[in-house]
Amino acid sequence: MVLKRSFPVFSLILFTLILGACSAVGEGSQLFSPKKSQVIESPPIPTPAPPRVLSICLGEEPSSLFLYGDLSTSANIIRQAIYDNPVDQVNFQQSSVLLEQIPALKNELVSIAEVEVFPGDRMVDARGNITILASGVTYRPSNCTSSECWQVYENQESIFLDQVEIIFLTQAGLLWADGAPLTPADSIFSYQIALQIYGFTGPAKTRFTSTYELSDDDEIIWKGLPGFKGIYDYLDFFFLPLPEHLWSNFSREEFLTSAQTTQKPLAWGAYQVIDWVRGDHITLDKNENYHAYSSEVPAFDSLVFRFVDGGEEALAAFSSGECQMILNEPGLVDYQADLISDQRSGRLKYYIAGGFAWEQLSFGINTRNPGTSLLNDKDLRQAAAQCIDRVRISASRLDAGQVVDDFFLPGDPRFDPVESLISFQPTEAGLNLRELGWIDHDGDPTTPRLAEGVVGVPDGTVLQLTLLASGTGEIPLTVELIRAGLRGCGIGIDLQLLPPAELLTPGPEGLIFGRKFDLAWFSWAPGHYQRCRLFTTDEIPGLYPEYLKGWGGVNATGYSNHDFDLACGLANTNLPDSTETLQALEQIRTIFQADLPALSLFFRNNIIVATPDLEGLENGVYSQIWTIESIR
Repeated sequence: MVLKRSFPVFSLILFTLILGACSAVGEGSQLFSPKKSQVIESPPIPTPAPPRVLSICLGEEPSSLFLYGDLSTSANIIRQAIYDNPVDQVNFQQSSVLLEQIPALKNELVSIAEVEVFPGDRMVDARGNITILASGVTYRPSNCTSSECWQVYENQESIFLDQVEIIFLTQAGLLWADGAPLTPADSIFSYQIALQIYGFTGPAKTRFTSTYELSDDDEIIWKGLPGFKGIYDYLDFFFLPLPEHLWSNFSREEFLTSAQTTQKPLAWGAYQVIDWVRGDHITLDKNENYHAYSSEVPAFDSLVFRFVDGGEEALAAFSSGECQMILNEPGLVDYQADLISDQRSGRLKYYIAGGFAWEQLSFGINTRNPGTSLLNDKDLRQAAAQCIDRVRISASRLDAGQVVDDFFLPGDPRFDPVESLISFQPTEAGLNLRELGWIDHDGDPTTPRLAEGVVGVPDGTVLQLTLLASGTGEIPLTVELIRAGLRGCGIGIDLQLLPPAELLTPGPEGLIFGRKFDLAWFSWAPGHYQRCRLFTTDEIPGLYPEYLKGWGGVNATGYSNHDFDLACGLANTNLPDSTETLQALEQIRTIFQADLPALSLFFRNNIIVATPDLEGLENGVYSQIWTIESIR
């Protein structure tokens, strides 16, 4: 009713105003219609394109992005986006946007000098351990590359040792995200921070560094401790730059806790951190001071890393469109049938980033179990290996790489490719077992064989072994296939599944590192170290002083071979691209495959899931999202 009453009043006011306006025009102006050519048309305002956002489901939330804080896979993935790693290693090829050249002996950026060492000086002894020069220390004099020329220090005035020098040449013209120049001095600043954080007792990066300084030509010069040549990768000793112009007054505590260092560290990569909502997500925006910045690089305006807990949650978020990629989520393996089906139907694409953990079956060669250690016979180990269909195991798992016979990545350019020496041959294995004295007494290949004339084993001993594996519920398919293969050859298996923490408990209580097993299925984490040390005599865990490392040793198999030890020692105490190391690695490979202290399966892969429209992803051996700036 109110509206009906007021409407005529409103109409009257409006009509009066219109009449008044017309009257005014008629009296003081002349109306005219402009010609068409005289009409001024405003140009259309372009509609801005919506920002492009790439949402990534990440299987673990990092605790910090500080370089010397959290070293988890998730932290390194996010750092890949903000730092643009100093060196990308893809399928064994290295490239860098930060360094002009990759240091090597052949380009003379790596060299060895003779230095004089006096009593009380820090040095590295013949076995690669940091020590102080004092009476009784075994050392490698300058130019000595093998144990044949080792000497023992006995109160000489001084000795001469080799000292490695590495020159790092940084690219000019790079900028921090705030526009400040990135200089070689920022790398020196980073080294000084690392010393504050770790001192000389931290990682090898700081422990084996003697000096890290700038030359007059602004070259970064690293010098190792006298006697140290056991370098796995020269780039391990390059300190990633940190912004001295912003952080120069920070204390050690501030480096570890400040939001400026742990949550929003300034870097120079394609993106920079804008926001971090703990427990939910991290947002990154593109860095306009990125060295390759253009209208097309990076392709996305923003990245959002969303944290998920497990494969089910990750795939649910992916299906609902909450994320376009899934990274660092090991739980995806449990849904491999769905992933394969969805890729075939075009709903997603999955990619493999290879070269992760080394998966293997360790043999208890020198066990502490009561009774006879059957697997100290390498011929029995070889026969048992022939019973296991590693190709089938690899094919059954989306995260499994190519089957390998040792602990070197397939395709490693240091080695000539060779055919597998250990193939699935259960019939041949049965014949070999019989020849060793393990007899199929009842004609049933699925029942355990009995000893008859086996050297050092009482006749009638049952060929029954324990198999330790990680698990708390359903038997992992890999374990089931290993057990089935061995049983098919007449090798009885008692399976024991344990939670990972319990399985890998240190000795003497732990079953694996307490050397109380016959067979153990587990993985060795990746890292920059020569894996041969996992099988050297001085790494056998046991009671000190009989065992040099005490219960801290890692050689759970108890394997011991003098020639293997010597070759591993050479690889661990010579430069990575030296003739001595390359020859030693070949010898290590040959001995390992012949003695078989462990049966290699493969290197586990990381699975990356992405929407079909994303480009710039591929399969290979590389760090996850190393091409983040060009993914589109």
